[in-house]
Amino acid sequence: MKFTFMNFSSKVAVRYLSAARENLFFSWISFLSIIGIAIGIAVMIVVLSVIDGFEEQLQKRFLAANAHILAYKIPKGISHYSAWEEKVLEDFRHDISGISPFLHSDTMGRKGSIIHSILVKGIYPEKRKAVEDISSYIKPSNAIDKLQKEFDLHKESSFIPKEPSVILGIGLATLLDAKIGDVIELISPGEPSEQDSLGQMYPFRVVGFYDSGLQHYDNKLALLSLPAAQKHFKMEKAVTGLEIGLKRPKESIQVAAKMRANYSLSIKEWQSFNSNIFEAMKTERVMIGFIVALVAFVASFNILTTLFISVSQKQRDISLFKSLGASHKDVILIFLKQSFLMGFVGGVGGVLLALFISFILIKFPFIDLPDVYMITHLPVKLSVSVYLEVFLIGVGAASLAGLYPAFQASKVLPSLGLQVGRRM
Repeated sequence: MKFTFMNFSSKVAVRYLSAARENLFFSWISFLSIIGIAIGIAVMIVVLSVIDGFEEQLQKRFLAANAHILAYKIPKGISHYSAWEEKVLEDFRHDISGISPFLHSDTMGRKGSIIHSILVKGIYPEKRKAVEDISSYIKPSNAIDKLQKEFDLHKESSFIPKEPSVILGIGLATLLDAKIGDVIELISPGEPSEQDSLGQMYPFRVVGFYDSGLQHYDNKLALLSLPAAQKHFKMEKAVTGLEIGLKRPKESIQVAAKMRANYSLSIKEWQSFNSNIFEAMKTERVMIGFIVALVAFVASFNILTTLFISVSQKQRDISLFKSLGASHKDVILIFLKQSFLMGFVGGVGGVLLALFISFILIKFPFIDLPDVYMITHLPVKLSVSVYLEVFLIGVGAASLAGLYPAFQASKVLPSLGLQVGRRM
């Protein structure tokens, strides 16, 4: 009699997992082992998805305030930034998604009796959108358009309003007790005036708030149109530097290295912004992933125990199969497929459970994070690669768990079934 891969070992493996009356206890143990695999895979997927989501959100929010690459000169700035824009675009046209001039400077702001340090950043909103769109962090959404209108008006007539528009970080607005429509004052560099010992104070009207979720920026940043910032800091037509957006952000280190070799500008890539945070997150991802992976491996040991029970219960069946012509390979395949099926079913269950948990976390962000994490809610990133990798690891671990029991089953002698049959 010929036992084939599909017609014998697969059918027997599936039958051994069924809940027949004579093996109800074994089926219950098998069910619990499958549940263990499912929970282990689900936990691993959710944890890695949260870590990836956290890293993605931090990167996105850091880049909203900066760029993939900064090219700048401090303290004098770049006088003819248009020429530099053209040169960079010509040299790196295949890498760059956009270039935008910027000006930033530290100063002090005041509203009434409240004084606070402020990082002022002058931007060109239309070009900044090609570098990294920040409109999703601006409230109300039309506030950024007011800065662009100021830029366009200055370009046409060199006019700047007496009270230029300013967008305040949401935390800074709270510290200054500033609301939309309020007027705040910013110190301009120069000698203190007779009226104010702090220096020359100029009014700006609050038109919106910047809310990135990162306190490092939300508590300090104020956005102006580029012409208003140039006038306030007496930069004339100069800018601090250029913000450069890349089509492939992960290549910023290589692109920045080429820029340093060819340009007389200071170059800084996004990986160097708060690099200690991202390095710590990479290390934590590996460590947490390893620890959580132990859950799946513990579940695979349950499968090992389950299959040992199966082998001890099915010795008579195995000997009969061998008496009918089954080979060692056929017997081994029965239990390997049994462990694979348990891992596969548990893996599918784990993936579905992870999707359900992730959906709940995304749809209902009920887990609030403390301020130290810089993000208000637990972020989740749905990644096909993470789901596939963890699923394969779980199924692979379960399959490997069946190797030794399968090998032991292949050692059962054909005569054992006849002896058992005579005793019965």
